[in-house]
Amino acid sequence: MCHKYLVIYYLVNLFGASFMKKLFIVGLLLICQIINNLYAQSVDSLKSTSEIKSTSEKKWYESISVKGYIQARYNRLFETNSKLKCEQCDKSWGENGGIFLRRVRIAFHGQISKSIYFYIQPDFAGSVSSTALNFAQIRDAYFDIGLDSKNEFKLRIGQSKVPFGFENVQSSQIRVPLDRDDALNSAVPNERDQGVFFYWTPETKKKLYSKIMKDGLKGSGDYGVFHLVYIMDKVGIDQN
Repeated sequence: MCHKYLVIYYLVNLFGASFMKKLFIVGLLLICQIINNLYAQSVDSLKSTSEIKSTSEKKWYESISVKGYIQARYNRLFETNSKLKCEQCDKSWGENGGIFLRRVRIAFHGQISKSIYFYIQPDFAGSVSSTALNFAQIRDAYFDIGLDSKNEFKLRIGQSKVPFGFENVQSSQIRVPLDRDDALNSAVPNERDQGVFFYWTPETKKKLYSKIMKDGLKGSGDYGVFHLVYIMDKVGIDQN
């Protein structure tokens, strides 16, 4: 920066200006430089603020994520009864069983606004009987609607897991055994139903549930520390 002032000083001196004029001109240049620096800082500040806003204020469709998983197994190993059937149990048991695609799922989910979250998960390995295997059906399709600014109170509307026992709400992609116990499945077929559910989760617990899932631990997700079932269809998932 100093070389600019020296050049100007010598130019002024070349034209024989008095010392006071020289001092006035150099002082004026210093003031201009200060104003220029302040202006540059304000422009940089505005740019950084706009960049922060652009990164924090996402479009609703930018928050949508996609995930999925496949689970398969072989059921004839050490088999002793090839005619064993159980409509409530694994639909691949018995005759014509073998390699079985237990789950083929893809999920679409996202926080599309501050108070609205959606989750849709079809399954392409559905079964309604031992003879009807591997067809597509909707496993989950619901909206979470926050009732307060922190979404501690929310309503879940649609088809979702019934909050009945830890094993029921825990996802099959992180659970150690592939299937839940038959007693639970007989009480809540497919672990899901259509209805309206009320959940309450304090902010500290929401952070805890989120951390457990992000750390890859065997959590259940956010099904509230307290919940009520307002309306439930009591027919399980739609199998039509």
